[in-house]
Amino acid sequence: MAARGYLRGAHNLRRILLGASAATLFRAGTPARAKSYKNSWGEPKPEDLLKMNADFDEAVAVDTSKMEWAASPVADVERKRVFLHGTKEAGKVTSVVRYAPGSKFHKHPHPEGEEFLVLKGVFSDDSGDYGPGTYCLNPEGFVHAPWSNPGCEILVRLRQHPNLEQKSGLWSWIGFGSKLRAHTVILPEQGDWVAEKEWGSGVTRKMLYNENSKGYDDATWLEKVSPGSSRKRLVPQGMVEEVFVVDGCVTAAGGSRASGTWIRHPEGASELLAKEDTTLYVRQFPVEMIAPGST
Repeated sequence: MAARGYLRGAHNLRRILLGASAATLFRAGTPARAKSYKNSWGEPKPEDLLKMNADFDEAVAVDTSKMEWAASPVADVERKRVFLHGTKEAGKVTSVVRYAPGSKFHKHPHPEGEEFLVLKGVFSDDSGDYGPGTYCLNPEGFVHAPWSNPGCEILVRLRQHPNLEQKSGLWSWIGFGSKLRAHTVILPEQGDWVAEKEWGSGVTRKMLYNENSKGYDDATWLEKVSPGSSRKRLVPQGMVEEVFVVDGCVTAAGGSRASGTWIRHPEGASELLAKEDTTLYVRQFPVEMIAPGST
Protein backbone atom coordinates (compact mmCIF):
# COMPACT_ATOMS: atom_id res chain seq x y z
CA MET A 1 0.00 0.00 0.00
CA ALA A 2 2.85 2.39 0.83
CA ALA A 3 4.47 1.75 -2.53
CA ARG A 4 1.16 2.27 -4.30
CA GLY A 5 0.66 5.56 -2.47
CA TYR A 6 4.18 6.66 -3.41
CA LEU A 7 3.47 6.05 -7.08
CA ARG A 8 0.18 7.95 -6.88
CA GLY A 9 2.02 10.84 -5.21
CA ALA A 10 4.70 10.90 -7.87
CA HIS A 11 2.14 10.94 -10.65
CA ASN A 12 0.13 13.68 -8.94
CA LEU A 13 3.29 15.80 -8.72
CA ARG A 14 3.84 15.23 -12.45
CA ARG A 15 0.30 16.44 -13.07
CA ILE A 16 0.99 19.63 -11.09
CA LEU A 17 4.34 20.31 -12.78
CA LEU A 18 3.51 19.15 -16.30
CA GLY A 19 -0.25 19.39 -16.58
CA ALA A 20 -2.70 16.49 -16.71
CA SER A 21 -2.26 15.64 -20.42
CA ALA A 22 1.54 15.80 -20.34
CA ALA A 23 1.71 13.69 -17.20
CA THR A 24 -0.49 11.00 -18.75
CA LEU A 25 1.57 10.92 -21.92
CA PHE A 26 4.78 10.84 -19.94
CA ARG A 27 3.59 7.93 -17.81
CA ALA A 28 2.81 6.06 -21.03
CA GLY A 29 6.42 6.46 -22.16
CA THR A 30 6.12 9.38 -24.56
CA PRO A 31 9.45 11.28 -24.72
CA ALA A 32 9.11 14.71 -23.15
CA ARG A 33 12.54 16.11 -24.04
CA ALA A 34 15.54 15.59 -26.28
CA LYS A 35 17.56 12.52 -25.30
CA SER A 36 21.14 12.55 -24.09
CA TYR A 37 23.24 9.40 -24.46
CA LYS A 38 26.19 8.45 -22.30
CA ASN A 39 29.54 8.66 -24.11
CA SER A 40 31.89 6.39 -22.18
CA TRP A 41 35.13 7.11 -24.03
CA GLY A 42 34.55 10.64 -25.30
CA GLU A 43 34.82 11.88 -28.86
CA PRO A 44 38.18 11.45 -30.65
CA LYS A 45 40.31 14.41 -31.64
CA PRO A 46 39.54 15.59 -35.20
CA GLU A 47 42.93 14.35 -36.40
CA ASP A 48 42.19 10.85 -35.02
CA LEU A 49 38.64 10.55 -36.38
CA LEU A 50 38.25 7.81 -39.00
CA LYS A 51 35.11 7.35 -41.06
CA MET A 52 33.94 4.48 -43.27
CA ASN A 53 30.42 4.57 -44.76
CA ALA A 54 29.60 7.28 -42.21
CA ASP A 55 27.41 9.53 -44.39
CA PHE A 56 23.97 8.79 -42.95
CA ASP A 57 22.21 10.78 -45.67
CA GLU A 58 23.27 8.34 -48.39
CA ALA A 59 22.12 4.80 -49.21
CA VAL A 60 25.02 2.35 -49.23
CA ALA A 61 25.48 -1.37 -49.91
CA VAL A 62 28.59 -3.47 -49.21
CA ASP A 63 28.95 -7.10 -50.33
CA THR A 64 31.10 -8.61 -47.58
CA SER A 65 31.52 -11.86 -49.56
CA LYS A 66 33.79 -9.92 -51.94
CA MET A 67 35.93 -8.41 -49.18
CA GLU A 68 39.23 -9.80 -47.93
CA TRP A 69 39.55 -10.82 -44.29
CA ALA A 70 41.69 -8.42 -42.23
CA ALA A 71 43.59 -9.20 -39.05
CA SER A 72 42.25 -8.02 -35.70
CA PRO A 73 44.36 -7.33 -32.57
CA VAL A 74 43.70 -10.96 -31.52
CA ALA A 75 45.35 -13.92 -33.26
CA ASP A 76 42.99 -16.19 -35.23
CA VAL A 77 40.17 -13.63 -35.12
CA GLU A 78 39.63 -11.76 -38.42
CA ARG A 79 37.16 -9.14 -39.57
CA LYS A 80 35.51 -7.35 -42.47
CA ARG A 81 34.50 -3.83 -41.50
CA VAL A 82 31.57 -2.13 -43.19
CA PHE A 83 31.15 0.90 -40.92
CA LEU A 84 33.50 2.93 -38.71
CA HIS A 85 33.07 6.23 -36.92
CA GLY A 86 35.89 6.97 -34.46
CA THR A 87 39.40 5.69 -33.88
CA LYS A 88 40.77 2.50 -35.41
CA GLU A 89 40.35 0.21 -32.40
CA ALA A 90 37.99 2.20 -30.16
CA GLY A 91 35.41 3.56 -32.58
CA LYS A 92 31.81 2.73 -33.31
CA VAL A 93 32.13 -0.12 -35.78
CA THR A 94 30.10 -2.75 -37.63
CA SER A 95 31.92 -5.85 -38.86
CA VAL A 96 31.59 -9.44 -39.92
CA VAL A 97 33.97 -11.25 -37.55
CA ARG A 98 35.41 -14.75 -38.02
CA TYR A 99 36.78 -16.88 -35.18
CA ALA A 100 39.07 -19.71 -36.27
CA PRO A 101 38.44 -23.10 -34.59
CA GLY A 102 39.80 -23.04 -31.06
CA SER A 103 40.34 -19.27 -31.03
CA LYS A 104 39.87 -17.18 -27.90
CA PHE A 105 39.43 -13.49 -27.17
CA HIS A 106 40.92 -11.91 -24.03
CA LYS A 107 38.60 -10.72 -21.27
CA HIS A 108 37.18 -7.30 -22.11
CA PRO A 109 34.30 -4.91 -21.34
CA HIS A 110 31.89 -3.31 -23.82
CA PRO A 111 31.58 0.44 -23.30
CA GLU A 112 28.41 1.62 -25.07
CA GLY A 113 27.44 -1.99 -25.74
CA GLU A 114 27.93 -4.85 -28.18
CA GLU A 115 25.26 -6.41 -30.40
CA PHE A 116 25.72 -9.47 -32.59
CA LEU A 117 23.97 -12.18 -34.58
CA VAL A 118 25.62 -15.58 -35.02
CA LEU A 119 25.81 -16.36 -38.74
CA LYS A 120 27.79 -19.63 -38.73
CA GLY A 121 29.33 -22.03 -36.21
CA VAL A 122 29.13 -21.70 -32.42
CA PHE A 123 30.05 -18.61 -30.41
CA SER A 124 30.73 -19.17 -26.70
CA ASP A 125 31.28 -17.15 -23.55
CA ASP A 126 30.55 -17.66 -19.87
CA SER A 127 26.84 -17.05 -20.46
CA GLY A 128 26.39 -19.89 -22.97
CA ASP A 129 27.08 -21.53 -26.34
CA TYR A 130 25.24 -19.89 -29.22
CA GLY A 131 24.61 -21.32 -32.68
CA PRO A 132 23.44 -19.75 -35.96
CA GLY A 133 20.51 -17.39 -35.58
CA THR A 134 21.24 -16.46 -31.95
CA TYR A 135 21.01 -12.77 -31.10
CA CYS A 136 22.88 -11.13 -28.20
CA LEU A 137 22.99 -7.61 -26.80
CA ASN A 138 25.73 -7.11 -24.22
CA PRO A 139 25.16 -3.69 -22.62
CA GLU A 140 27.72 -1.46 -20.99
CA GLY A 141 29.04 -3.14 -17.86
CA PHE A 142 29.02 -6.63 -19.44
CA VAL A 143 32.45 -8.31 -19.39
CA HIS A 144 33.37 -11.56 -21.14
CA ALA A 145 36.19 -13.59 -22.69
CA PRO A 146 34.58 -15.31 -25.72
CA TRP A 147 35.84 -18.29 -27.64
CA SER A 148 34.76 -20.69 -30.37
CA ASN A 149 35.68 -24.36 -30.39
CA PRO A 150 34.42 -25.18 -33.92
CA GLY A 151 34.91 -21.62 -35.26
CA CYS A 152 32.17 -19.12 -36.06
CA GLU A 153 31.15 -15.98 -37.93
CA ILE A 154 29.12 -13.17 -36.39
CA LEU A 155 27.84 -9.78 -37.50
CA VAL A 156 28.76 -7.44 -34.65
CA ARG A 157 28.14 -3.80 -33.77
CA LEU A 158 30.38 -2.19 -31.15
CA ARG A 159 29.76 1.04 -29.20
CA GLN A 160 26.40 1.58 -30.88
CA HIS A 161 24.10 0.96 -27.88
CA PRO A 162 24.88 3.72 -25.37
CA ASN A 163 22.78 4.06 -22.27
CA LEU A 164 20.73 7.19 -21.72
CA GLU A 165 22.25 9.63 -19.26
CA GLN A 166 20.89 8.76 -15.83
CA LYS A 167 18.89 11.32 -13.86
CA SER A 168 18.90 11.42 -10.08
CA GLY A 169 17.19 13.18 -7.20
CA LEU A 170 13.95 15.02 -7.94
CA TRP A 171 14.20 14.34 -11.71
CA SER A 172 14.25 10.60 -11.05
CA TRP A 173 11.44 10.79 -8.50
CA ILE A 174 9.00 12.57 -10.83
CA GLY A 175 9.74 10.11 -13.64
CA PHE A 176 12.61 11.64 -15.62
CA GLY A 177 15.14 9.03 -14.49
CA SER A 178 16.23 6.75 -17.34
CA LYS A 179 16.98 3.05 -17.18
CA LEU A 180 19.93 0.97 -18.30
CA ARG A 181 19.71 -1.44 -21.22
CA ALA A 182 19.18 -5.10 -20.40
CA HIS A 183 21.46 -7.98 -21.33
CA THR A 184 19.46 -9.79 -24.01
CA VAL A 185 19.82 -13.24 -25.59
CA ILE A 186 17.28 -14.53 -28.12
CA LEU A 187 17.76 -18.12 -29.29
CA PRO A 188 16.58 -19.18 -32.77
CA GLU A 189 13.57 -21.04 -31.39
CA GLN A 190 12.47 -18.11 -29.23
CA GLY A 191 10.20 -15.24 -30.29
CA ASP A 192 7.15 -15.00 -32.52
CA TRP A 193 7.00 -14.30 -36.24
CA VAL A 194 4.33 -11.69 -36.97
CA ALA A 195 2.96 -10.72 -40.38
CA GLU A 196 3.77 -7.12 -41.33
CA LYS A 197 0.98 -6.63 -43.85
CA GLU A 198 1.57 -2.89 -44.08
CA TRP A 199 5.10 -3.61 -45.36
CA GLY A 200 4.06 -6.26 -47.89
CA SER A 201 1.95 -9.38 -48.24
CA GLY A 202 4.92 -11.74 -47.93
CA VAL A 203 6.74 -10.09 -45.00
CA THR A 204 6.98 -11.45 -41.44
CA ARG A 205 9.05 -10.10 -38.57
CA LYS A 206 10.51 -11.41 -35.29
CA MET A 207 11.52 -8.72 -32.81
CA LEU A 208 14.90 -9.25 -31.19
CA TYR A 209 15.45 -6.05 -29.24
CA ASN A 210 13.09 -3.21 -28.31
CA GLU A 211 13.33 -1.26 -25.06
CA ASN A 212 11.15 1.66 -26.07
CA SER A 213 9.48 1.47 -22.66
CA LYS A 214 12.81 2.59 -21.14
CA GLY A 215 13.15 5.45 -23.60
CA TYR A 216 15.36 3.81 -26.23
CA ASP A 217 14.31 4.49 -29.82
CA ASP A 218 16.47 1.86 -31.55
CA ALA A 219 15.15 -1.62 -32.38
CA THR A 220 16.52 -4.79 -33.97
CA TRP A 221 14.61 -7.60 -35.65
CA LEU A 222 14.67 -10.43 -38.21
CA GLU A 223 12.50 -10.39 -41.33
CA LYS A 224 11.47 -13.13 -43.71
CA VAL A 225 10.41 -12.05 -47.19
CA SER A 226 8.83 -14.54 -49.61
CA PRO A 227 9.91 -14.78 -53.29
CA GLY A 228 8.51 -12.00 -55.45
CA SER A 229 7.33 -9.97 -52.48
CA SER A 230 8.00 -6.24 -52.39
CA ARG A 231 8.77 -4.98 -48.89
CA LYS A 232 8.13 -1.26 -48.36
CA ARG A 233 8.42 0.75 -45.13
CA LEU A 234 9.16 4.28 -44.02
CA VAL A 235 12.31 5.07 -42.03
CA PRO A 236 11.34 7.87 -39.62
CA GLN A 237 12.95 11.29 -39.71
CA GLY A 238 16.32 11.41 -37.97
CA MET A 239 16.75 7.64 -38.19
CA VAL A 240 18.45 5.15 -40.48
CA GLU A 241 17.81 1.49 -41.24
CA GLU A 242 20.56 -1.10 -41.57
CA VAL A 243 19.82 -4.40 -43.31
CA PHE A 244 22.08 -7.46 -43.52
CA VAL A 245 21.06 -10.21 -45.95
CA VAL A 246 21.49 -13.39 -43.90
CA ASP A 247 20.37 -15.63 -46.74
CA GLY A 248 18.53 -15.21 -50.02
CA CYS A 249 18.72 -12.31 -52.46
CA VAL A 250 16.96 -8.95 -52.82
CA THR A 251 16.95 -5.96 -55.12
CA ALA A 252 17.74 -2.94 -52.95
CA ALA A 253 19.80 0.27 -52.94
CA GLY A 254 20.03 0.26 -56.72
CA GLY A 255 21.20 -3.31 -57.31
CA SER A 256 20.96 -7.05 -56.65
CA ARG A 257 22.04 -7.85 -53.08
CA ALA A 258 22.93 -11.44 -52.19
CA SER A 259 23.65 -13.16 -48.89
CA GLY A 260 26.36 -11.35 -46.96
CA THR A 261 25.44 -7.86 -48.14
CA TRP A 262 25.13 -5.00 -45.64
CA ILE A 263 22.76 -2.18 -46.65
CA ARG A 264 21.92 1.12 -45.03
CA HIS A 265 18.88 3.24 -45.94
CA PRO A 266 18.58 6.88 -44.79
CA GLU A 267 15.34 8.37 -43.51
CA GLY A 268 12.43 8.12 -45.94
CA ALA A 269 11.23 5.27 -48.13
CA SER A 270 12.94 1.90 -47.81
CA GLU A 271 12.02 -0.62 -50.50
CA LEU A 272 13.36 -4.00 -51.54
CA LEU A 273 12.17 -6.90 -53.69
CA ALA A 274 12.90 -10.51 -52.73
CA LYS A 275 14.12 -12.72 -55.58
CA GLU A 276 13.89 -15.87 -53.42
CA ASP A 277 13.13 -16.83 -49.82
CA THR A 278 15.15 -14.25 -47.92
CA THR A 279 16.05 -13.62 -44.28
CA LEU A 280 17.09 -10.11 -43.26
CA TYR A 281 18.68 -8.85 -40.05
CA VAL A 282 17.51 -5.27 -39.51
CA ARG A 283 18.29 -2.48 -37.10
CA GLN A 284 16.70 0.99 -36.99
CA PHE A 285 18.24 3.72 -34.84
CA PRO A 286 18.55 7.50 -34.42
CA VAL A 287 21.63 8.97 -36.11
CA GLU A 288 22.18 11.16 -33.05
CA MET A 289 22.81 8.00 -31.00
CA ILE A 290 25.81 7.04 -33.13
CA ALA A 291 27.12 10.34 -34.50
CA PRO A 292 26.03 13.31 -32.36
CA GLY A 293 25.72 16.52 -34.35
CA SER A 294 25.25 14.73 -37.70
CA THR A 295 21.54 15.61 -37.95
